[in-house]
This record gives sequence, structure tokens and C-alpha cells, in this order.
Amino acid sequence: PIPQLWIETMTLGRLSRTQIALLYLKGLARDKLIREVRSRLQQIDIDGVLGTGYIEDFIKDSPFSPFPIAFRTERPDKVTGALLEGRVAIMVGGSPFALIVPTELPMFMQAPDDYFEPLPIGAFIRLLRYAALIVSLILPGIYVGVVTFHPELLPTTLFLRIISYREGVPFPVVFEMLLLELIFELLREAGLRLPPAIGSAISIVGALILGDAAIRAGLVSPGVVIIVALTAIAGFTTPSYSLSIAFRLLRFTYTILGATFGLFGVQFALLLTIIHLCSLRTVGMPYLSP
Repeated sequence: PIPQLWIETMTLGRLSRTQIALLYLKGLARDKLIREVRSRLQQIDIDGVLGTGYIEDFIKDSPFSPFPIAFRTERPDKVTGALLEGRVAIMVGGSPFALIVPTELPMFMQAPDDYFEPLPIGAFIRLLRYAALIVSLILPGIYVGVVTFHPELLPTTLFLRIISYREGVPFPVVFEMLLLELIFELLREAGLRLPPAIGSAISIVGALILGDAAIRAGLVSPGVVIIVALTAIAGFTTPSYSLSIAFRLLRFTYTILGATFGLFGVQFALLLTIIHLCSLRTVGMPYLSP
């Protein structure tokens, strides 16, 4: 037993009477943080608590923000590492997941394997993830904006090749991009719902067949297929599913603004995203700290 490990239990849910456990290391977790988390949990008034997602919705400072403010994990090593960093873990009876608060954006970009890598390798991999995250967010909007409003930014040979590939395509480039993005999201969701043995194979084969058929039918251009594929590959590098889906939703907004205002629309959306991230709080702590 570890005497510094404190576990506080409480019951939430008028009908479900679910047991909630608050875990922290006394002396490492700040008393102000513990009081804040305990107060927010005690203020929850709901009929039933069936999982950690219910708790996360009630303790969020910004309920309409797409970004996650609590780290949800079922790995004991991740929870142990968070407790040693002075964080607080919330566990719900009957749920395999634990919530970790407070969380910052860099925490969602850190994979559990990073704890076991040397510093240079871990830093390089993490920087690669950040670059891939930015690419997955802004690449479709930049492509649409450049092709639609700023063709002078492309080499003449490349732009002429893109135009030649678009001959016979009946839709504007923004419609092509949004259509392929939606189809890819459908394939991703279908792959998750199918049995694991065939889910990934069907999603990959479906994407290849649909992409090739769409190009041959003249519905989309090859350039848009390449951009969507690169965006999807970059998006897969995000370790956290909750953060990944938030950026996947924002990607559609970036694409629409890029088609409406060009690169200025993408820059405006990026500035709004940064301002929103700076204003976010997770249990009273800044989301972008340190």
C-alpha cells in the first residue's frame, strides 16, 4: 500500500446510485485542484451515471467546445503516470475507463509508449505528430483555396496538370473535397462497426475501389483523392480519438472557408482556433499550459 494514494468515494445518480472514486497522490496533487474537482462532482444532479462520458460532460468549463477537456483512458500505466504528475483520476463503477484531469493539449498528443523512449526519439516523434495534426487540419482548405483563388502560388506546370486532370469533372473542387471527406468518414465509421478481422480490410479496399471508380467516372479529380488520402494518413497519427474527431469536424469548416475566402479564410479559421484553445480551461487550468 502507498500511504500517499488517497481514494475518495461518493455516490452519483438518483436512480443508478453509481459509485465514483476520486484518486490522487497527497502532496503531489494541489489542494486547490482536489477541492475544485470534488466540488464539481458533488454538484452533478442526474438520474443515472453509466460511464465516464457523463462525468466529463458535467465538469466541462466550455460545454459546446469540440475539444476534450478530460483524458479518457483504460490503461493503468497512463493513469499511474498521470497521478505521479500531480493529476487527479476519476473512476466510475462498472466502467473500464478513467478520467484524468486537468489535461492540456500536449497530453492528448502523447502516446503511452513515449514514456519508454529516449528523449531525442520521443521529442522527434512528438514533433512529427504535431506536424501531422496541422497538416490534417489545414491541408484540404489550403488546396481548395489555392486552386480556386491563388493559382499563382503553384508552379505553372503543376497548375496546368491539375487543370488538365479536372477536365470533364462536373463539380467544383470544394464539392469534390467535401464529398470525398464524407465518404471517407463513412468508410471509417463502417470499419469501426464491423468485426475487427474484416473491418480494416473492408475500409481500405472500399476506399481504393471507390476512389478509382470516382476518378474513372469523372466525378472527382486525382489531385483531390491524393489530398484526402494524405489528410487521412496524417490524421491517423493522433494518439487520442477524442482529439482526432474534434479536428476532423473542424476540417470541414476550414475547407468551406478556404473555398469562400481563399487562404485568408484558412488563416482566419486558424486564428479563431488558436484563440479558442487559449480561452479553454480544464477544471480551471489553462488548456495550452505550459
